Amino acid sequence: MLRRDGHLRRLAARSPLLADLSQADVLLMVPEDDAFRIISHVRPMNARTVYPLDQTTELVPMGRRPLATQAFEHGEIMDGGVWLEARDRWIRTLAVPIRFEDEVVAVLAREFSPSIEIMPGELELLSFATFRRFAAMVAAGTFPFGVQTRRHDHPPRVGDGLALFDRAGRLEYASPNALTVLRQVGATNVNVGQRPGDMAMDAPGFRQAYANGLDYTDEIEFGQAVLSTWCLPLMTRDLVTGSLVLMRNITELRQRDRLLLTKDAAIAEIHHRVKNSLQTASSLLQLQSRRVDSNDARAALDDSARRIRSIGVVHELLSHRTDDEVQFGEILKTLTSMIRDSLVDPGRPVHFEIDADPAVLPNNLTTPLSLIASELIQNAIDHAKCTSVGVTFAVRPDAVMFEVADNGCGFPEGFNLTESTGLGLAIVRTIAESELNGSISIDTGVGGRVTIRVPLFDESRDRYE
Repeated sequence: MLRRDGHLRRLAARSPLLADLSQADVLLMVPEDDAFRIISHVRPMNARTVYPLDQTTELVPMGRRPLATQAFEHGEIMDGGVWLEARDRWIRTLAVPIRFEDEVVAVLAREFSPSIEIMPGELELLSFATFRRFAAMVAAGTFPFGVQTRRHDHPPRVGDGLALFDRAGRLEYASPNALTVLRQVGATNVNVGQRPGDMAMDAPGFRQAYANGLDYTDEIEFGQAVLSTWCLPLMTRDLVTGSLVLMRNITELRQRDRLLLTKDAAIAEIHHRVKNSLQTASSLLQLQSRRVDSNDARAALDDSARRIRSIGVVHELLSHRTDDEVQFGEILKTLTSMIRDSLVDPGRPVHFEIDADPAVLPNNLTTPLSLIASELIQNAIDHAKCTSVGVTFAVRPDAVMFEVADNGCGFPEGFNLTESTGLGLAIVRTIAESELNGSISIDTGVGGRVTIRVPLFDESRDRYE
């Protein structure tokens, strides 16, 4: 069952190729009681579709698909027409039995409406003839290929450029777009009867496709130009009788990739220097704290060093990301470990429990919330004399909720946040209310509980952050 499903998934992945070659909708249908369940529907990029709405997951009675039923029951390719009541029109259908390990397991249907058919030219005729060759391979169980070869990140499609080669690897036909692409990359000497080597195309994937009966992709460099090719062998039984080669000029894409690599290297260097600067600043503050006699001054310098280290932790994690978002739970775990190592007395351990949604936050929320977390956790350890600290982070539809609770002595009776003189809570309040436009609430019951709410929609700017 798993192997059969894998075969169908591979065929579904190749359906865009078949839809473009046949210039028609391609559907994969598996039997389910007295009906067919459509598991894949692909529209052509180069023709109009019969179905404005996606047909995937639709259940179609077999009586409404007689050609598909005959193809499934008899294991033969069926060609003809069928009346679609929902569309109020006749459609042409080519029903191809999908064979896997000598058993018909599903049906591939190529469907188009004759009313929207245009007069085919040479390219259209050759493309459909190539589709028929692939259909015969599907019916024989030799397509899709059972072995997965290396895939290109931007594979070419039929409309990008198409070339057909014979069993000896000689060019039979090249579409106008293929000739344009080859001219753009510098392969101007292209004639029928030539092999890729005659066109200055060093394409090892082309040779491997013929030798192994599998499809291969290549990136061929012509000086600064880059050509992407996808070679699919056309087979009769186990013999390669020709090949279809799709090609695309990806010179501009690769130039952008090289530019991005250069920028990434520059950004990585900047991150490295910023990290070193933060570490230097933290170390200098720690050195200075050892030289002062006042306990209050020493504590202030140590707190400043810790805050800089907290910023450094966030920066270090973000610098390893290629996007602008980071899972906040990772930040909380790293911050908690740092605070435990620097503040918790081994003789009086503190248990930390983190409950964080697997959500990501943009950088403009990550750094401020990390500073808030660091301040609240340190306050719980330093002032509450607790043995357990719980940190909760949740993302609601309209806001981010962040909470730190402990089992310590709690806040003093009559505590008022606006009248508090503590620097830590002042920093938390300033960041939450002024920088993040959020709110802070404190539960003065048993233990201590501080809740921060940050709206995801900034009404003052009338946009989502």
